[in-house]
Amino acid sequence: MRRIWPALLLLTVNAVNPNRACAQSGAAEQPFRFVHITDTHITATGNIEPLKHLITELNALSPQPTFVIDTGDVTEAGRTEEYARFIEGTSGLTIPFYCAPGNHDVRWGPLGKEGFTNKFKKLTQSFDKNGVHFVMLDSTILLEHWGHFDTAQLKWLESDLKKLKKDAPVMLFFHHWVGRENPTVDNEETLLRTIAPYNVIAMFVGHGHSDIHWKVNGIDCFMARGLYQGSYNLVEVGPAAIQVLRVRKEDKAAGIEPPIVATFPRERGKRKQVAFAWDDPNLPLLARRRPLAELRIGKEGAHDDRVKAAYMLNGAAAVSMERDERDKASVSFRAQFNTKGLPMGSNLLRFLLIDPSGEAYRRDESFVYEQLEGQPKRVWDDPYRCDDTIQGSPTLAGDTLYVPCFDGKVYALDTKNGKRRWVAATKGALFSSPLIDNGTVYVGSMDHGFYAFDAQTGHQRWRYDAESPLFATAAVLNGIVCFGGNKKIFGVDTATGKERWTQEAGGMFQSRAAASSVSDGVFYLGGWDNTLYALNAQTGIPKWKAQMGRAQAGKGAVSFYYSPAIASPTVAEGKVFVCTNDGMLHAVNARTGNDDWAIHAPQGGDTFGYSSPLYTDGVIYCGGLGKNGDCYAVNAKDGSILWRCSTGAENYDSSASLAGNRIVIGSVRGALSWIDLKSGKLLYQYNIDPGYCFSTPAGNAYVTYISSMNNLVYALSVPK
Repeated sequence: MRRIWPALLLLTVNAVNPNRACAQSGAAEQPFRFVHITDTHITATGNIEPLKHLITELNALSPQPTFVIDTGDVTEAGRTEEYARFIEGTSGLTIPFYCAPGNHDVRWGPLGKEGFTNKFKKLTQSFDKNGVHFVMLDSTILLEHWGHFDTAQLKWLESDLKKLKKDAPVMLFFHHWVGRENPTVDNEETLLRTIAPYNVIAMFVGHGHSDIHWKVNGIDCFMARGLYQGSYNLVEVGPAAIQVLRVRKEDKAAGIEPPIVATFPRERGKRKQVAFAWDDPNLPLLARRRPLAELRIGKEGAHDDRVKAAYMLNGAAAVSMERDERDKASVSFRAQFNTKGLPMGSNLLRFLLIDPSGEAYRRDESFVYEQLEGQPKRVWDDPYRCDDTIQGSPTLAGDTLYVPCFDGKVYALDTKNGKRRWVAATKGALFSSPLIDNGTVYVGSMDHGFYAFDAQTGHQRWRYDAESPLFATAAVLNGIVCFGGNKKIFGVDTATGKERWTQEAGGMFQSRAAASSVSDGVFYLGGWDNTLYALNAQTGIPKWKAQMGRAQAGKGAVSFYYSPAIASPTVAEGKVFVCTNDGMLHAVNARTGNDDWAIHAPQGGDTFGYSSPLYTDGVIYCGGLGKNGDCYAVNAKDGSILWRCSTGAENYDSSASLAGNRIVIGSVRGALSWIDLKSGKLLYQYNIDPGYCFSTPAGNAYVTYISSMNNLVYALSVPK
């Protein structure tokens, strides 16, 4: 019988070079303790007492903990005054304090992640204590509540771990959980593969506001409730083993000692991991697929008949895998399933290998399924891979697709083959989408700069300093490019980059500006201060300002600002169509600033939210906010709903784009939906590879382009 396993794809890397190992403390075996807290949610006026009480408690403990690590949501809304209050509240702490960011720290903060680094200096860091390596990571996504580890960070993590001595124990700290049901991190599999070769013994997280313990691939994982909810973890690190104790206010009140949640060794021994391969060609057109899986212990296959294996296809119930009798050297498994009826595009396999002790080890693998005709399929041989995360939307102009990336670059791609024509760099991440006008690419950067690049060459024409991170996409009218910043709106000369005017505002801007006709000469912008601005293009003087949406949410100590108050506006028929954070779609009279009409989504449907309206031929098309994946067609004249299409693909930020006689819209999990303009019938769907997708598609009647947090840019053909 042939031996098949040497060809399998393994979750391993080259052995660590001991010559590159870090120097370790001479007190490596000395016991110590530390505290893990999370979700402090400090506001400008509340939630400080639990933090002060903890500091008093820790300062009085004997022996005193060596340090404190907070796994995020330090603040409620990432506001400067909240960070200042947190720093003030921790000023009495006599031991070191370390922190990882949480979604609340970056989701509503006008400075994004810059607000966190202004106070805590680093988004990621590591240090050693008595032979244990501690790593803080950033799992947050700008202006979102979901989690993601960007490419630059994962490269840093791998480089950091490679410097350690072999088998040095490692603990990771970040905000969003991994390895549980209902995943919050889109690329948790990439993280698990990155750390698999190393002695990662524990991960500590927050976000879920629960006192729980679980394991993933042999790693103990811990979550605590928010500190203001009266819970934290006390971790005792001994020379051979580690104990995690749960400290809860209700136990203390009842005189109960903190319970031991888990005890585990400092050394995991030989790492167990799942090996995988296809027992057939990995082609998208196959009628059936044959996966292989094996549990590896170190570099060897398992030799125990008690090992069990199963797979899950697209989240369905687990199916047992049968023993592969061809493999005489170890216990390995195979399966077979038909592809008929699977979703078009990417599908997800999860392998579960159970060792004799009953502990489960997992691995996720995606594969592509397509049909020769009658369904969408990929145009380019491979999606184009940018160097890091793509959260913004691509822009199509002629035969060039312009893509913003978190590596600070704009990529100009040939739409025919997906090859790069040029790349232009800024010094900060790009969240906003490029605007192409009259041969110039305009884009705002997190480095505070607003840039103009030549659309043919990528050569930088000018840079304007906005003095704050820029999230919003621009509009051009009458030789002026307009964009929103932090509490300010800018009008800049398109030719020179010189400031023509600025207009003060009450909050930050995330959404795209809109421009009226040349004769009207008005810019429209929706801000986080719940205001829709109509500004004279030449002077920046307001024609009117309309207060809209919810001003604030929450009661008592927990009171915070919620999400974008107003999405990107669209101008047509003398109206400004815009969604607000109270779940309404408005048709604002462009002359007066008053509503001509305003509607809620129908009962039971996804609400109107962050998806921006698309206007064509007297109809507004707008995506909903919610798990139904609803998309609506609305009569532009009176706000009556013409149809509702439930795609089943949860949407958040993606807006509808015109694709001939269809519209196409994205979704959080990367499913694209093409819908008939007239009837609202769902025509096609296609799943891109795993990774959150907050982008709006671009394209035409024949090809749709979309980008994703997985760094990839896709071109998808659709049937005529």
